[in-house]
Amino acid sequence: MLSTAWGDESIRNKDLDHPWYLMGASLIEGNPDSIRSELMRLKPAGAKKLHWHDMTPRFKNEVIKSLEGMESLHIIVVGERMTHMKDERARRKCLERLLPILEGYGVEQLVLEARTDALNKADNAHRMQLERTGVVSRIRITHMRGDAEPLLWLPDQALGAYVDTRLGLQDFNLFTDTKVIDEQVALT
Repeated sequence: MLSTAWGDESIRNKDLDHPWYLMGASLIEGNPDSIRSELMRLKPAGAKKLHWHDMTPRFKNEVIKSLEGMESLHIIVVGERMTHMKDERARRKCLERLLPILEGYGVEQLVLEARTDALNKADNAHRMQLERTGVVSRIRITHMRGDAEPLLWLPDQALGAYVDTRLGLQDFNLFTDTKVIDEQVALT
């Protein structure tokens, strides 16, 4: 049983007619300490964290090669055609899809990168609403600073590789085909 998943979000506007809102969660099947150490090794000197947006194509290849060898699985919920929907509404729709999937994997806690206190509270209020309506039963959401926990960098990398592959910017098909499960959610 995997008790904790590590989550992140991504919003993609560039190269699209309508923005995408994506939420990803990484499930670690192996030793989290060895994965944490490898992520720290990959983090550029002077950087606060390993962040896809800041990486060169060559460095992205290096990182994804490393992730291919990690005992992890990445669940990505993709909200496409985000026409007039606000980011927070899109986030709630993606969480509504992601949380029951994670529960199906035995996850009891989703750790998300911290935002403001008010936005963190909104995530938990939404989870409580999902529990009241029977969508989820036991999963909890906690928040941590992204630079405080390297395992939060995993979903950022998975989301980046997934988007770059789907848009034809780089080819990470080996990674996305073997390590990523994607789900679509309508955001109209």
